[in-house]
Amino acid sequence: MDRKELFREWLKNNGMSASVQSNYPLYIDEYIPAILKGINLEINSLFEITDLKKLEDILNKIQIDLKEINLEKNSFPSASLKKYIEYIKSSYKISKDEKYNMKTKNIMLYGAPGVGKTHNYKKLVSLIEGGDFKDSEIFDFIINNKDDEILEGSVEELYEKIKKEKRIEFVTFHQSYSYEDFIEGFRPSEEDEKIIRQDGIFKIISDKAKKNLENSQILKQEYKIDIEELIQKFTNYVQDSLDNEKEFFIDKKVTIKGINDNNAFLLGGSITSPQRLTPDIIKRDYIEFKNGNIKSYEGVKPTYESQRNFHGNARYYFMIYNKIAEFEKTLNINSIQKQNEEQKNFYIVIDEINRGNISKIFGELITLIEEDKRDAYEVTLPYSKEKFKIPSNLYIIATMNSTDKSIATIDIALRRRFTFLKMKPNEELVKNEKAKVLMNKLNEHIEKTINEDYKLGHSYFMKIEDDLSFVKEYKIKPLLEEYFYGDEVNFKKAIEILDLKEQI
Repeated sequence: MDRKELFREWLKNNGMSASVQSNYPLYIDEYIPAILKGINLEINSLFEITDLKKLEDILNKIQIDLKEINLEKNSFPSASLKKYIEYIKSSYKISKDEKYNMKTKNIMLYGAPGVGKTHNYKKLVSLIEGGDFKDSEIFDFIINNKDDEILEGSVEELYEKIKKEKRIEFVTFHQSYSYEDFIEGFRPSEEDEKIIRQDGIFKIISDKAKKNLENSQILKQEYKIDIEELIQKFTNYVQDSLDNEKEFFIDKKVTIKGINDNNAFLLGGSITSPQRLTPDIIKRDYIEFKNGNIKSYEGVKPTYESQRNFHGNARYYFMIYNKIAEFEKTLNINSIQKQNEEQKNFYIVIDEINRGNISKIFGELITLIEEDKRDAYEVTLPYSKEKFKIPSNLYIIATMNSTDKSIATIDIALRRRFTFLKMKPNEELVKNEKAKVLMNKLNEHIEKTINEDYKLGHSYFMKIEDDLSFVKEYKIKPLLEEYFYGDEVNFKKAIEILDLKEQI
């Protein structure tokens, strides 16, 4: 049953007259899109839209910009749209306690060593997750290392919850890091000598976020197959058969003789050379096969640019699609139906982002990370040929050491797409008075002779119990040697400050 029929059914169940049941779906499907063209708004059918804000914006246009036309039709356009909005609201699982959804999606924490970038990315993630503060308030907490108004223990609790639910990934950029590591690329298989395509960490977390976002928008009455769940159940079914009978036939002469660690099906029977059917191709094609768009093996396309019109293993993929379709008929529909789920945030933390070659790592996706491009713009990935979007529920949090010389050459495209939060040393976090005095004197000297970006962070001075000399010798002195390399005069002055004979 499509959304138009579901809406009609909902009207009936809510006591609407036969006339309303007949006319309102027609207005939503045909008449309203037709009159919207008069104000240069092209929409095929409002049944394609389930976003409440978009629907309410359209209702506002009908009541104001198209007021006369609406009144000519006895307000049927606005009345039908109001009912459709009611229907959509009733179909979503909407939280009674709405949380604030942070609009800034790309955030850069930068500063000198020891200013708390690592500590604060965890706080930032938790504050976004909590949804209790607006963007400006969260930025104030982070920049000024403030903890007032934040419930004690809540940061750690929320962060651990996110980790437990596997909604966060952490990666460190370096000069050898590449697009193939971050997005997707070909790598040698551990099981045989073939080169296989593998997803990178960014694509993996993006796909998780996208799946959650899509599932959160499923209406309660709609039936949508969860292709991943179906393939997993079929894989388990094949494995059970292999455990009992050693081979699983997908055709009279072709068998599946095993399943590798990547859940690819290894072919046997009359197939003597190493061949496998990968789950990414099956997931790509199976719904199209079910819908009748892949009518023969010639409809199974290659995974990369090729002069061939169809995949090298197309015949075997077509065989397994038929086998999965047979298997699907034996299942309870509810066991493979996508379930409406609560929308959640996902996070990727990129440490030392300026040490990587941004153009090389992000490639064509650098445009898609912008807030207004999320969900809307897509690209075709070069290796898998998959259509790829970056979802709006994925936050990219990066850290950058401002003393690193590579900051000067940071990609201008990155500067434009991130909101930068500068972390500064905070003497209020240093409880030991003598350590605080030392920190302030050293930082005054550093600011005068180099610049403020090189100031020593408060974390070096925070947990000093009984031996300041250890911190001086093994943590601070090596930094000063690097800062004042080639500048003997100012280095000696810094050492004079450092070597104050004060004991705690």
